[in-house]
Amino acid sequence: MKKTDKVYEISYNSKESIDLLKELDDEQRAAVLEEKGISLIIAGPGSGKTKTITYKIAYLVSRRVKPHEILLVTFTRAAAREMIHRAQQVSRSKLDGMLAGTFHHVCNYLLRKYAHVLKLDSNFSILDEEDAKTLVKHARGLVVSKEEKFPSPSLIRKLISLSANLGKPMEDVIEERFPYLYPVTDRLKEVKEKYERLKIEQLSLDYDDLLNYTNDLLNVEEVRIKEASRFKWVLVDEFQDTNKIQCDIVKKLSSVHHNLMVVGDDAQSIYSFRGARYENIFDISKEKGVKVHKIQTNYRSSPEIVSLINSVIPNNVFKKKLKSVRPASTRPVVISTWDSFEESEFVSSRIMELVNEGVPEEEIAVLYRAHAHSMDLQLELSKSNIPFIVKSGVKFTESRHVKDLLSFLRVLNNPRDTLSWIRLLQLFTGIGRKGANIVVNALQNETDPISLIKGISKFGRKYEIVGDIFKELSGEQSPSEVLEKVYKSFYSDYLAMTFNDFHDRQLDIERLIEIAGRYENQIAFLSDLAVTEDMDLKREEYQKEGKVTLTTVHQAKGLEWDIVFVLAINPGDFPSIMALKVGNFEEEQRIFYVAITRARKQLYLCRQMGGSRNLVYGNKMAINGSEYDLIDMIPPSLYEHWSVK
Repeated sequence: MKKTDKVYEISYNSKESIDLLKELDDEQRAAVLEEKGISLIIAGPGSGKTKTITYKIAYLVSRRVKPHEILLVTFTRAAAREMIHRAQQVSRSKLDGMLAGTFHHVCNYLLRKYAHVLKLDSNFSILDEEDAKTLVKHARGLVVSKEEKFPSPSLIRKLISLSANLGKPMEDVIEERFPYLYPVTDRLKEVKEKYERLKIEQLSLDYDDLLNYTNDLLNVEEVRIKEASRFKWVLVDEFQDTNKIQCDIVKKLSSVHHNLMVVGDDAQSIYSFRGARYENIFDISKEKGVKVHKIQTNYRSSPEIVSLINSVIPNNVFKKKLKSVRPASTRPVVISTWDSFEESEFVSSRIMELVNEGVPEEEIAVLYRAHAHSMDLQLELSKSNIPFIVKSGVKFTESRHVKDLLSFLRVLNNPRDTLSWIRLLQLFTGIGRKGANIVVNALQNETDPISLIKGISKFGRKYEIVGDIFKELSGEQSPSEVLEKVYKSFYSDYLAMTFNDFHDRQLDIERLIEIAGRYENQIAFLSDLAVTEDMDLKREEYQKEGKVTLTTVHQAKGLEWDIVFVLAINPGDFPSIMALKVGNFEEEQRIFYVAITRARKQLYLCRQMGGSRNLVYGNKMAINGSEYDLIDMIPPSLYEHWSVK
């Protein structure tokens, strides 16, 4: 324990633990002091929600509630560990017997305990996501032939999971989110049935089963009453991220004593794509006798940043107004550049200035709506020798779909590039490693490999489509022209049928084509990418010195930095074109809200005035741009405006 940590004696005979409560502000204290009933805590960003939950546990222990009578549910194991550790320190109690952890952890505990009720074997195995995909692949093989074009195991697994989390039949999920799969709905349902049967045969449950089986278990009155009687208090963190099933489980476990505290911020609900319902917060607020507390003192951000945050609180959420207690700093800055290339140059240059001024690299973050928006910046940071870490996914030159597409360019420039040949050939239905090696061996003996590329169909009918694609390509074409032809001729379909996040990967490919459009010849383009990959390797030496963080907003949730840049705040980029097409602008507002609330001292908001060659990216799209412009929603008096020329 650090010397600065304070430990407070708790008097079990006093009505209140005065020393304990001194550590809380008025809003936190009011939430902690609720003696009974349902409490909804609307916790603004940086307001100390973890502290509130921690002190609630300590306070309950001080009021003679035994640890085993408290249930704490969080969304990550790390959050549960942190809260328990801090509660142990504050309460000076080991909290022995307290059940705390993620929903899946709690469900696993209950299912093991009552396996006999559901006629489960108590030694059932739990499939992690990779195991689940492997079993789906097996089920798929029982329904679909190897030569047939059909959704990948990964995509099928996502469909099954969404169906479970949304509580909807698979056909409804397909109709709403994957309409292009409608023609194979019946066969997808057949794969799902095989998958469910295989799990039963192997005595296995996946993560979604843990939730669904527990919900069914708690419908058994004897079990529900016994467990709900044990838990005198149920505490839930990040309640805005719960789905319908998780909300039902929480209600059932608190159905005897009716002492429930849920903590969350509906303005930060950004996971509807995986079934989360921010509406759960509104549903709880309508429960009989519920007490709503708002903790709105922001301990994270400067007054200038907090003022901007207050101006863009999303629609249709609980009203709140954050208050900052930090020293004054500089106003946030809106930067206007012409395109993403200028934007990346500005961000790279500004980061270098900040580092030279003494800001540690690890205190700087660049956030974006989609991973594709980081590509230009990755190249620019590499050229400028600025160490960075990409938390939103692998570096784009290393991502599977980008490497797939680049392999066509590489073999055009070097027909003896066996690795690229093997990679691209196996993208086609019916060609495996063995068939790819046959072509590779022929290339090594061919005096004119370019001719062989054009005549590759001579190896058999399944190679004809490969040969047809290469007949349209040449080393004299621009790199963007080659990539676009390959993408449109077959890879776009491959992408949709292979990846469950194909929309994001589609954006990656379109951005790659856009970057390639700046180069006249293929060698120059491939050389620049090679330099970037070389820099990726060299960057390992900076591991101990700190790195700038590049990440999507979704993966930045819960994190904070002194300096934050937000890229590509243009209609179509951020907010996402996909969200706008389905009328989900409100969630885009919440994602933007999460982004700007990550900054402590300085905030830079980047917008592109010229758009891009692809209308899906720019703010010159066939959508009313001003209506969806997140920057236009901020009063100009709250920020400085810099124009990059």
